Amino acid sequence: MSDFWGGGVVGVREELAERDHVVVALDGPVASGLAVVPVAERLRVLVAEGGLPRSVARTDDPFVVLAHAASIGPATEQAVYAQWRRVEHEVVATARATTGVRDAFAALTAAGVRITVVGALDAAVLQSFLVLHGLEPHVHRIAGRAGRDRATLPPAPDLITSVLHAGAAPVESCAFVGGTKPDLTAARAAGVTTYRHVPPGPDSPPTTWFDALAR
Repeated sequence: MSDFWGGGVVGVREELAERDHVVVALDGPVASGLAVVPVAERLRVLVAEGGLPRSVARTDDPFVVLAHAASIGPATEQAVYAQWRRVEHEVVATARATTGVRDAFAALTAAGVRITVVGALDAAVLQSFLVLHGLEPHVHRIAGRAGRDRATLPPAPDLITSVLHAGAAPVESCAFVGGTKPDLTAARAAGVTTYRHVPPGPDSPPTTWFDALAR
C-alpha cells in the first residue's frame, strides 16, 4: 500500500473512498487564498450615472446592485453581471489549489467516487479555476451561481439536496466536505455526513488533503 493511503487518518480516507458521491465546497477544501473583494462597489460604477437609491448606494450585496441594474433594463443587467464575472475571474486567478487536493480527487475518482464541487462563484468561473489547476478531469459536476437567483447558493441546504438528487445516489452513500461553519451547517441540514477541512497552520508539517479532514 502506498504512502498516500498511509498515516493516522486512514479511516477518513477509506470512508470517503467508499462513498458513491462526495460534494466538496470550493472555499477551503479546493481553493485557498480566495481574496475578499468589494464586488458591490465594483458593480455600482456601472449604474451610478444619474444617482442611486440609498439602498443600492450603501449596500455591500452585489445581488442588490444586480437587481437595480435589472430594473433599468436587460442590457444593463447583462453588463453588470458580466462585470461580476470579471471580478470573480480576477479572484480565482490569484487563488491557489489547496494542498493535496489534486491527488485526493484523483484517488477518489479512481475508487469510483463521483465528485461535485459547489461554490458561490459563477459556475463558469468555478470551472475555470478547476481547469487552471488540473482538477476538472476528476470533477463529475460543478454547482455554482447562475444569474441572480441566490436561493440555491451555498450555504443553502436546497443546493446540496439538488446536487445529491442530480447524482441519483441515496443521501446515506454521500458525504460533504466543507471548510466554513455555514457550509457544514447546511450540509447537516440536508442530512449528509460532513467532514470539516482544517488547513494546517504555518508551523505545521506538510500533510495530505485527507489529513486535514475531521468528522
